[in-house]
Amino acid sequence: MQILLNQIEPYVGDAPNEQEFAMWRAVLSLVYADDDLADMEDYLVQSVGQVFKFSEDQKGHIQKDIDAQTSAKELFRNIEGEQYQAQFFRLARILIWCDGILHEDELEIIEAIKDDLGDEAIKFESDLRWMARKPDLPMGESAGSAEEEMMKHILFQMIAFYGEM
Repeated sequence: MQILLNQIEPYVGDAPNEQEFAMWRAVLSLVYADDDLADMEDYLVQSVGQVFKFSEDQKGHIQKDIDAQTSAKELFRNIEGEQYQAQFFRLARILIWCDGILHEDELEIIEAIKDDLGDEAIKFESDLRWMARKPDLPMGESAGSAEEEMMKHILFQMIAFYGEM
């Protein structure tokens, strides 16, 4: 898994800027939405922090969010810019599926964020429509395990996102 995440590093600059970090805080807050921090979720949080070069201060914020179980809905409100909000939904889909199960609690949080957006949610309709479907790989790609498949999907999502930046 770490090898796959490391492949994105050439596309990543310094520590996330304020908006990128707001997006990551909201995404990573989803790991405890089902009241269970699975090993895969915990490992993903740690790996993302290393690969995306979170500063020590940023890592501290993430840990505080996890310890306090800060609401993803609350953290989403801090994300400015449609591109960061759209990326939140893409990464949220990947993160909530990383343990192989879409928990009802996780879906409820996404629905609450969608409701909070009101009419603006239409901007993210395509990303929201795919939320209940487990992510898969682009055509022609294969994976040796479900975990590897998930990590390759994250890799493709992040390369696309950082490539646009």
